[in-house]
Amino acid sequence: MDWFRNIYKNSYYRIRIIFSFTIFTVILVVIISRAGYVFLRNLYLNQLTEQVNIVTQMLTKQIDPKYLDLLPLGTPTKSTENIFRGIFLKNLKSGLHSEIFIFGKDDKIVVHSDSLILYGTIDPRLMLNQKEISALKVGESTASMPFKGDDGKWYLWGFYRVKDDYWLAVRESAARLQKVEDFSIMFWYFGFGGIVLAIILGLLMARSITKPVDKLVKFSSEIGKGNFHADVPKGMHGEIELLSNAMDQMRNDISTHQKEKEELLAQIAHEIRNPLGGIELLASLTKEELEGESKKTDYLDKILKEVNGLENLISSYLNYSRPMSANPKWINLPEMVKGLNEILNGSLKKKNVNLITDIKLNKIYYDENHLREILLNLIRNSLDSIECDGEVIISASEKKSSWEISIKDNGAGISKENLNKIFNPFFTTKKNGTGLGLAICKKLSTENKSTLTAASNPKSGTTFILTNMVKEGRGVN
Repeated sequence: MDWFRNIYKNSYYRIRIIFSFTIFTVILVVIISRAGYVFLRNLYLNQLTEQVNIVTQMLTKQIDPKYLDLLPLGTPTKSTENIFRGIFLKNLKSGLHSEIFIFGKDDKIVVHSDSLILYGTIDPRLMLNQKEISALKVGESTASMPFKGDDGKWYLWGFYRVKDDYWLAVRESAARLQKVEDFSIMFWYFGFGGIVLAIILGLLMARSITKPVDKLVKFSSEIGKGNFHADVPKGMHGEIELLSNAMDQMRNDISTHQKEKEELLAQIAHEIRNPLGGIELLASLTKEELEGESKKTDYLDKILKEVNGLENLISSYLNYSRPMSANPKWINLPEMVKGLNEILNGSLKKKNVNLITDIKLNKIYYDENHLREILLNLIRNSLDSIECDGEVIISASEKKSSWEISIKDNGAGISKENLNKIFNPFFTTKKNGTGLGLAICKKLSTENKSTLTAASNPKSGTTFILTNMVKEGRGVN
């Protein structure tokens, strides 16, 4: 259920567009299909009804009126019956009619095209159309609704009132109605095809709307990370273009405010550093004059220590708030790691920590100062987590479309609840830490369009991984 919620949350408008477009199309297709079927069916039935009415009238005209006048006299003679049946059979040869007969009140047959059906036989089928039959006036005709016969074929009754108490009945073939019914199935196939097409079009429409939105989300994410040099998304149109321009203006405004803040912070730091420098100088001079008086110089040592701590803190604040823009170039990575080993040699020996290197990259494209500061901070962070007798492993390798540098230690590790906070400014678990070391590393990695992640286990130590995507032939050499 969680994965479904995530999909729905991240694709809310895409799903809404596809669902709404599909539902609309389904309703439209059903209505059009049904309306088309009903229209075609009614059109055919109207034509067939008109045809049946014409047929019944023509049949009546073929019968000599004097024979019709004989009907009220009772049972027709054999010769009269043969005359009627001859006319009926003549019309049955066309194949359009399957049954013709004359019937009277009480639905009793007088003369039938089938010689096996005798005078006085009651046809129960006529009861279904009794109301329409009784409503006819002499000389009027009507047709029944289509029905399926015992043979499974479609038929239609046509009735014509020849006398007050006598009617002519014709069972007309409605074979084409089956084709109309087949059209109904075809309409449903068209409807199903329309639904599939609607889903595809909905996906394309949703993609055309959400794709630029995804670009804007990525752009805003870069701004949120402090990357004010991110490229503005291209190919925007209409309202999305207005939103893109507004976000670009917001980026410029934030960048301007950031520079103003950095300049203000630098000015404040400058104003604080000046008196701190004076305090440090005076404390140093006083210490020189009091050399040999240990108790008095102890206080001065504390003053100098606090002053140095404040200067380091101010430097950390400035480095975090105003890091230098990245100036990437080709760096000899093995040589840089060798230099770091020399810088940290004293700290490594003090804790008896072994620095192991596994560098499988020769040169990488990165800002040299930024990379040195990142690696120094991460290695020092690993050293702080080891009490003594440990190891720090620096490895670098090329992946399919990126390179990775990892720093792994077997120190105390980081608790699960703190792992997501370690890159936050001013977060620290160290007694004298500023909480800016890892935050600066994260910010410098972002400046170089790379990512810095951490994985830790209190039992096996911590691993920091710096990853950089390789683009346009730059990254590794």
